[in-house]
Amino acid sequence: MTLAPLVAGAAGRPVLSFELFPPRSESAREGLWRKLSDLLAARPDFVSVTFGAAGATRGPSRDLLAHVLRTTAVPAMAHLTCVGSSRREVVDLASEFLDAGVRNVLALRGDPPAGDAGWTPHPDGVATARDLVELLQVADRRRAALRGARVPVDEGPLSLAVAAFPRGGEGELAALRAKQDAGADFAVCQVTFSAGEYAAFVRRARAAGVRIPLLPGVAVTDCTRRLGRIGELTGVPVPVPLLAALDTDDAPRRRRAATAFTAGLARGLLDAGAPGVHLYTFNAAEPALDLLDDLDLPRSLDPIRASTAAAAGGPAR
Repeated sequence: MTLAPLVAGAAGRPVLSFELFPPRSESAREGLWRKLSDLLAARPDFVSVTFGAAGATRGPSRDLLAHVLRTTAVPAMAHLTCVGSSRREVVDLASEFLDAGVRNVLALRGDPPAGDAGWTPHPDGVATARDLVELLQVADRRRAALRGARVPVDEGPLSLAVAAFPRGGEGELAALRAKQDAGADFAVCQVTFSAGEYAAFVRRARAAGVRIPLLPGVAVTDCTRRLGRIGELTGVPVPVPLLAALDTDDAPRRRRAATAFTAGLARGLLDAGAPGVHLYTFNAAEPALDLLDDLDLPRSLDPIRASTAAAAGGPAR
């Protein structure tokens, strides 16, 4: 299933999506499969799977995507970064994901490797997310031409998402407009802690000619260390009242405080006209499920179609 119509409002209700990151060890993999069944039982409209810097999680990301696609009816969106890669490498990687059944891609520029002072861009590289959006469409057309009549009739068109940055300036808005003009269908926003900030960003984006849906990102966690790390990586400050409410050794109280804040934020975002919410879950089921219980959003049909035994078998290789 391609996601563009759904995010654009085809379901007639808010869209719910989860971001997952691939496990980095065997023990983490086994733990994720258990949490994943709980998360997917919440009936999200789609999940997205992150992709490590410079392709560091290429295999685990592909395996997690294949597992979701094989064992559930939940659409999966693959993150794909291009910084440091050649055009050929990007096309080959995109083809690998497309062959695994992926029809939804979040096209990201990505960041250079941290701490590598000698790093230089690839001479035949893809420099921007706009270029990546164009190249992904080329890769998909090339793949279809090579397969000819073997392309499944129900495969559906490629759906391309891009990143948006609510706290960005005019340069970020111009880049978002360029990604839209290159063929992006919708944008997933960097984490926000303010519905008012998101609403102001949407107004600025529309004034700049951006017409694609802008899906806000919400962090669901009661971990102050993790929230602090989000602030460091994104430059988005975490509200002091939230950090104060979470500054307790009482775990149930901390969990309730986190749920109350994120539920209020999500309601504010939806009231501001957001097409839905994209939850940064950090692979933890309980905070996301607490939020959904509080919001009581209308959901899609139950997506689980595989038996417990099939799901426990892990991803397709």
